Amino acid sequence: MDQKVSQQLFSKMSRDPYARFMGIELLEVKPGYSRLSMTVGEHQVNFHGMPHGGAIFSLADAAFAAASNSHGQTAVALTMNISFLSAVLVGTKLLAEAQEEKLGRRTALYHMTVTTEGGDLVASCHGMVYRKKEWFIEGEDAGPRSEGM
Repeated sequence: MDQKVSQQLFSKMSRDPYARFMGIELLEVKPGYSRLSMTVGEHQVNFHGMPHGGAIFSLADAAFAAASNSHGQTAVALTMNISFLSAVLVGTKLLAEAQEEKLGRRTALYHMTVTTEGGDLVASCHGMVYRKKEWFIEGEDAGPRSEGM
């Protein structure tokens, strides 16, 4: 991965107001892949006292965003679907990984998992992005090309 892309992704994620509010931290990014973490807080629980599905979805979505933008080309979500597989408690540190499954010229498909630090699967998610013509890397107007989709 171009170091410039990695640095700008880390910078953008660290300034993202929603990610900061949720306590989401970008740990690793490389082409088509990202790994993030979030510790479930009291502000993220539902009326059952369990972490809100939206909080877990937000972590998966942030991993999706980092991986899909890891090529430097602006990518925006078209679809996402998630399956919640197990519940966790407040204070649990969650890890989200996003892995590119198919990179096309205008769309790309990703698989995201959310697990506990111990490796228990909490959620599984798929998402597709639209890859815009714009590049978010400052001073860039072209980048790697991929096969059509």
